[in-house]
Parts: sequence; C-alpha cells; structure tokens
Amino acid sequence: MTKIPVLEAIRFAYRFTFHHLGAIIGLIWLPMIMATVIGFFVFQRFFSALANALASNNFASMGPALLGLISFVFIGLLLVSMMAVPVTQLAMGSRKTGALAHFSFGPQEWRLFRAGLGVAGFLFVLLLLVSMATAALMGPGNPAANYAAQAAFMLCTVFFILRFGFLLPSVAVAESGPVLPRSWTLSGGNFWRILGIFLAVILPVRLVMVAVEAALAGPAILEPKLFNSTAMVAAQVHFANQSMPITAGLAFLFAPVLLGLSLSAGVYAFQTLKGEVVPD
Repeated sequence: MTKIPVLEAIRFAYRFTFHHLGAIIGLIWLPMIMATVIGFFVFQRFFSALANALASNNFASMGPALLGLISFVFIGLLLVSMMAVPVTQLAMGSRKTGALAHFSFGPQEWRLFRAGLGVAGFLFVLLLLVSMATAALMGPGNPAANYAAQAAFMLCTVFFILRFGFLLPSVAVAESGPVLPRSWTLSGGNFWRILGIFLAVILPVRLVMVAVEAALAGPAILEPKLFNSTAMVAAQVHFANQSMPITAGLAFLFAPVLLGLSLSAGVYAFQTLKGEVVPD
C-alpha cells in the first residue's frame, strides 16, 4: 500500500500556496465575498436567536434562524466548490494561470458539491446515531451522556472528514467516477499521515488567526468556555455574536492561505497515491 510522504506534502503545500497566492486570491475572492456576507448575516441571526432562546427557555422560537443556518450549509458548500475546483486545477497543473475574477459552476464543481452534500448528510446521520446510542447506554438526563456523545461525535467527525474530504477535491477534478468511494479507497491506510499533514498546514494559520482576533477583540476569546449554566452559555453566545465582524473578516482574509495549503496538500497526496508526477 502506497504511503503519503508527509514532509514532502507539507513542503509542496507551502511552496505552492505562497508562490501562487496572487492567483489563488483572484480565483476565489468573488465567491468568498458572497460566502462571507451571507454567512455573517446568517450566523448573526442564529446567535441572536440562540441567546434569546436560552434567556427565555423557548427554543421553538429558533425555527427560522435554524432554517436559515441549514440553508447556508447548502449555499456554503456550493460556493466552496466553486473556489476549490480552480485552486485544485492550479495545483495539479491543468490550470496555468489565475484570473482577475472567477465565478463558474461546471461539471467538476457539481461533482464536488454533491460529494460535499454526501459527507454532510453522512455526518448528520452519524450525529443522530451516536447521540441516541450514548443516551440509551448512559440513561436520560445524565450529563456524562451528553459529554460522551459530543466527544464520540468529534472523534468520528475528524476521522470521516479526513478519510473522505482530504482527497475529495482532487478526485472530483481529476476523475469521472463516484467521488466518495474513490476518496475513501485512496486514503486507506494513511489516516495518521493525513492528520499530520492537515495539522501542519492548518494549525499554524489558525494560531495566527486566533492571535490577531485576540489583539482586536480582547483576550476574552482565549478564556475557556464554561457551560455550567444557561446564563453562562447565553453570555458566551452573545459575545460570539458581538465578535462576528472580526471573525468574518479574518475568515475572508485568511481564506486564500487556508484553501491553498489544504487543497495543494490534497493534490500532492492524491497524485502520489496514484503514482503520478507531482508538478513543481
């Protein structure tokens, strides 16, 4: 079984991203603006509704905000597909240049969008199954059951997202068969290597983002999140709502680097696993 060379994949990702940063920005800025603006209003409404529901203990009032959040998942996946495909093509060498602006939805974007919906639906079903199984085993009203379900779902989410998602854009762009089964098969036996690559390309950028956000919004964002009471949860949701302009702005500014690193690392892994020559 072919193993992904971890250090080479990391070097390729950083070299590609910072060498082609201008091209990446040109390819993604238009759909990224749409995703940022729509996401800002959707999440601000959702956080406001959640804070009010916690304060009044009336979660039925969250219906419209929750529906908006679910709708944004579909729109967000669509826009991410439109950003991921051209950057993946650039990393593969099939696209030679960037663009001043790029906004396209073709067969490859459609394949990636459908595969993303499949992963999201799978994780939603997994969440339901883990929650029901944990609650049944540990009893209703048991706080330990809640924490156990959250921990189990987080671990399963990381595993399945990396196994399915790390190679997903590359498979959608380079091949024409079923995307999800192919991504799962290719990534077999490489989970820990993929995890190491993912952490090496994403974690440093996330730490920089947290440092900048702490400098702009104050050190309160670094304080541990406590959920001992409904009032504390409501206060933290309100703080997250107040910090949305900074959070959305940083997500927009760092998106070219995050997308470039993660997508190019996936391209290197995909082409290595297939025995293809990785473009320099």
